[in-house]
Amino acid sequence: MINVVMTESDEALERVENMSAVGIIGIGSYVPPKEMTNDDWAKIVETSDEWITTKTGMKCRRIADSGTNTSDLAVEACRRALNDAKVDVSEIDLIILATSSPDVPLSSTAGIVQHKLGCVNCGAFDINAVCAGWVHALDVGSRYVGTKGYNKVLVVGSEVYSRILNWKDRSTCVLFGDGAGAVVLGEVDDGKGVLASWLMSDGSGSNVIEIPAGGVRVPIPSDGFEQGMQYFHMDGRAVWDFAIEAFPQAVHGVLGKIGKTIDDVDFVIPHQANINIIKVGMEKLGLPMEKTYTNLHKYGNTAGASVPIAMQEAIDQGLIKEGDLVVTAAFGGGLAWGANAIQF
Repeated sequence: MINVVMTESDEALERVENMSAVGIIGIGSYVPPKEMTNDDWAKIVETSDEWITTKTGMKCRRIADSGTNTSDLAVEACRRALNDAKVDVSEIDLIILATSSPDVPLSSTAGIVQHKLGCVNCGAFDINAVCAGWVHALDVGSRYVGTKGYNKVLVVGSEVYSRILNWKDRSTCVLFGDGAGAVVLGEVDDGKGVLASWLMSDGSGSNVIEIPAGGVRVPIPSDGFEQGMQYFHMDGRAVWDFAIEAFPQAVHGVLGKIGKTIDDVDFVIPHQANINIIKVGMEKLGLPMEKTYTNLHKYGNTAGASVPIAMQEAIDQGLIKEGDLVVTAAFGGGLAWGANAIQF
């Protein structure tokens, strides 16, 4: 009898081979009805439609009313994804919510979503990777499906950034909008679904995008709140320098994991931060703009919700078709960035 000693890499490969293929079986998104245009912002801060459009590509964004929270947007997106998947709430085993604008600092907004949806036999937790949150959450969720006790997982990105912005800071307040996007993950045919993810972080840049006050470093109450430190802060130049490199790096990173090249990619869904970042990133990848989809002119930057919102619209418009290899890529505070490779 021959004893076969398996290495760690052999064991990892065996686990991968034994796992079921996991993919998106339903998708949905939701944005609040209230629109805020560049001209509306020009009445509040010193800016103009021409400046915002030229610098960002944004024309409009959606703003949640005072009675609507991040969890409410998430619930509506989840309901639409469940309806698309023809899955009942009772079938959901786990909810993973990507957000950097939670209802409350503690407890998790995912738990609030779970209660509002009525998923009674279900776990729930938040992920905060800022604008890269949904890409991270999709990776985590795809690893649960097919393991014992997890057949259907809801992955949602939801943000109400209008509530965490300083509306007097023209460098940031005009950039963001509110919205949510969700997918139901389940088992799919072999060769399809989430093939791999590539995630990266650089905490040395954590102050490039942050809300300085409200944690234990600058607690409530403190002098920091008098200085406006409770609001979203961003170093725009540093974000630009980071994003134009992180976007193509993440795409190449995930393709390397599945033995594919950029020539194999049918479509790219990037984080909707800035049209100029997307253009530079696509150019660095050697891909035409026809191989991507942008909707930031309608919604602005919806942070952790932007990728699933854009993906759903691209699917609805027939831009993403069965058989396509699609790469999602996102980058944001943390600093955090990453990508998913999805075979439709």
